[in-house]
Order: sequence, then structure tokens, then C-alpha cells
Amino acid sequence: MKKSRLGISITLAVIILAAWAPVSPAACPEPPETEGAGRKGLAKRNFEKSLRHEVNLFGGVYASEVMGTASLTGVSYTFHISEDFALETGFSYAWLSSAIARPVERFAGYTFLESHSAFVYSGSLLWHPFHGKFMFFRSAVPHFDFYFKAGVGITDSLTSKGLTYSAGAGMKIFVSSWMSLRVEICDNIYVQEVLSTQSLTNNLSVTLGVGIWIPFSKS
Repeated sequence: MKKSRLGISITLAVIILAAWAPVSPAACPEPPETEGAGRKGLAKRNFEKSLRHEVNLFGGVYASEVMGTASLTGVSYTFHISEDFALETGFSYAWLSSAIARPVERFAGYTFLESHSAFVYSGSLLWHPFHGKFMFFRSAVPHFDFYFKAGVGITDSLTSKGLTYSAGAGMKIFVSSWMSLRVEICDNIYVQEVLSTQSLTNNLSVTLGVGIWIPFSKS
């Protein structure tokens, strides 16, 4: 009987404390906004890409598996079919010179891996699955898109053979209604031939570019 009374007393005490305890509002994520067809994720898009043209001037580093690292410059044109997908064609140039080959050539007495130009022509499909925004010093809030790309093209150089297949990812940061910054990493996969030996190689490019959008604004 004493145990029953003790249990009833404890239960009543818990109920009284729960009734007087302050109620904390439940944490709930902000409901997603639904207005506009360009809505993605938790950030409302403020930069429209659909049916716009993007001209991107870029520079960076090209790391050839055979020839080593070189500087890279180029230009690309992108037509945005929708907010998610785009078609792109591009051209880039690099001067390739193998630092590893120089000591071997001095020892052997002949040149087997000459320095040469590489011209890269590409066509790609871009997919923009994520959109978001940054905040700097509680004032500037630039929006960005994260994208993936895949394509095929040609690398015109002394060592390249056949088609070049590319795959990469990048980010576009929108600084105004007609300008964006673009950071991209891409793997260019193709066959290279050195001393009559062919091998499939991965050649990475890391670039930073400035994009100009036409028309300059879209209502």
C-alpha cells in the first residue's frame, strides 16, 4: 500500500511540474518557397539562366599525365536550355613541355618528347542540380549554382590519339544580373602515344573564369 501511495505521489508531482514548465517552441525548418519555376533547395533563385547565352573567359592549370603541368587559357559558349540543363562548346590552349624528359634527352643525345602546343576542342552537357547562396559580413549575399558536366571532343597535340572524353564539376557565383565567376575542375581522358607506346591517360584542368550573360537581364 505504501509503495502504491508513493507511486501515485510521484506521478502527481511529475504532472504538476510538466504543467508549470515553460513550453519551448518546436524547431521547424523554414517551409520551402514555391513561387517561380526556378526554386531549388532552401535558397530562392535570384538569377535566371533559362534561354540565356553565357560566354566564359577562363585561365588555369592543365596537368597532363605524360607532359606535366602547364598553364591553360580558353573560352567557352553555353546555351542554357532551362534552369537545370545547358549545352556548351569550348576551346582551350596549353603549351606542353615535359620537365622529366629534359635530363633523359641530355643523357641520350636526342629528343623524344618535344615541347608542343595542345589545342582542346570540347562539347559538353551541363547539369545544375544545386542552388544556394553565401553571406559575407552580413551584407553581400551572392547566389551560386553547383554543376556537373560530361562531354566529348578532340585534343590536337603531338601525343594525343582519338577522341577526348571529359567529365567535371564546378561552381558559378552570380555577382550581377549579367556577370558570374566560375570555378571548375575537369578530367580529360584520351589516349597518348610516346615512343610508339599508347596508353589511356587522365589529364586534369583546374580553371577560374568570368562569364558574361546575354541578354544582360531577364525579366
